[in-house]
Amino acid sequence: MEKSKLKKRLKLVIQLLVAVLAIYLVTRQINLEEFKKQLLSVKPLWLLLAVLAFNASKILSAFRLNYFFRALDLKLSESYNLKLYYLGMLYNQVFPGGIGGDGYKVYLLNKLYQSPIKGLVAATLIDRISGVVALGFLALATALLGNTDTILEGYGFLLWVGLMLAYPAYYVLVHYVFPTYKKVNHITNLQAIGVQALQLLCVWLLLHSLGVSSGYFDYFTLFLISSVAAALPISAPGGLGVREFVMVNGAGLLAIDLNAAVAVASLFFIITLLSSLIGGFFVRSFKKTVE
Repeated sequence: MEKSKLKKRLKLVIQLLVAVLAIYLVTRQINLEEFKKQLLSVKPLWLLLAVLAFNASKILSAFRLNYFFRALDLKLSESYNLKLYYLGMLYNQVFPGGIGGDGYKVYLLNKLYQSPIKGLVAATLIDRISGVVALGFLALATALLGNTDTILEGYGFLLWVGLMLAYPAYYVLVHYVFPTYKKVNHITNLQAIGVQALQLLCVWLLLHSLGVSSGYFDYFTLFLISSVAAALPISAPGGLGVREFVMVNGAGLLAIDLNAAVAVASLFFIITLLSSLIGGFFVRSFKKTVE
C-alpha cells in the first residue's frame, strides 16, 4: 500500500516538473505582453460558444464509453453514465496523483454492479485508444489540408500512408486483443471522430474569439498533436504546459502566430478545468451509493 502511494506521489512530482519546465520554455519563446493582451481581448460570445462545443464533445464521449460498458452487459442509463463521466473528469483534473477518473469509475462500477474489474479496465482502455486513433486520423487529415506536408518536403506521402492505415490497424487490434468490443466498433469509432470534431469546433471558436482569421488547419493539426501529448502519463492533468509547449514549437515550424497558438492551448485548459467542476455536483450522491 505504501509502495502504491509512493508511486502516485512520484508520478505527480514528475508531472509537475514536466509542466513547470514546459511552461518555462514556452515563456522564453513568446512575447508575454502580447500574449496577455491577446487573452484580455477575447470576445465573450465566441468563448461561451467554445465552452458549449467542448461540453458537447464530453457528452458524446460519455455516450461512447457507455457503448463499451454495454458490450460488457453493463446497463447504465445515459444520465447516470454522464454524471459518472463528469465526476471522472473532476478526479482527473482536481485530484492529481490520487485515484484517477478511470480508476474511480472501475472501482465504483465493480462495487455497485459486481462487473469484473478486468472487463471494466479493458473498456476504459479501449475507450482511450479509440480516442487517440481518432486524434491521429484527424491530425493527419488536417495536416494534408494545411502546410505540414510542405515542411516534410519529400516525405509528405507518409501522411497519406498513416491516414490509410490508422483504422485498419485499429480494427485488427480490436479483433485480436479486445474481441468483446467488436460489436460496438463501428458506432464507437464514429462517435470518437465526432468527439474530436467537436473539439476542433471548440478550437475554431477560440481562434475566432482571439481574432485569428487564417491558418485554421495548421492550428487544428497542432492542437490534435498536442492532445496526444497531453494524454501521455508524464503530462500534468489537462496537459498543462505540455499542450502549450507543442503548440508554440509547432507554430514556429508552420509560421503561424505563436501567441495565438499558446492562447488557444491555455484557454482550452481553463475550459477543461472549469467544465470538470460540474462533477462536483455529483460527489455526494455517488459517495452515498458506495457507503
